[in-house]
Amino acid sequence: MKPLLVGLAALLVLAACAPPPPPAPHYASADEKSIEALAEAYVAAWNAREEKAILRLYAADARMVARLVHDHKVLRKKDLAANLAYILREQARAGLMLELQKPLQVVVKGETATAKALLRLSYTNQGRAVAILVDQELALRREQYFWRIVREHPNPVGAVTPEAPLPSP
Repeated sequence: MKPLLVGLAALLVLAACAPPPPPAPHYASADEKSIEALAEAYVAAWNAREEKAILRLYAADARMVARLVHDHKVLRKKDLAANLAYILREQARAGLMLELQKPLQVVVKGETATAKALLRLSYTNQGRAVAILVDQELALRREQYFWRIVREHPNPVGAVTPEAPLPSP
């Protein structure tokens, strides 16, 4: 019985000394939480190069600016769907990976919203590793309870070397 009590006391002391869990993210609204989930799904779908998952993120009348291909031409969703295999092939060839930097800036107005996120794009160009920071601006619309991307526009804000740490938000 005594070893059990000593073991229990030791366990309680260890639990009391453990660092506190990180704070849970605070969202001003359920919409903000849903929009952050959309941004995470966006990054995950593009990194996984999943055509269907990517296309589900966009509204039928969406417009976007392509990264790395099509000379940053504005594409409609139907153009994106028609060219997505090529775009994903080129991004895979370059090893493009997206990394979402937090926090997002989200403004919700009724059934529309804007979200601004900082993305780190890492890829290779002529055998050289490149990393750039991009302000990704998304105009969103709620469609049947789900947020969809209506407009997407990346704005490069700076180049970083792969070894350099990202600036703190």
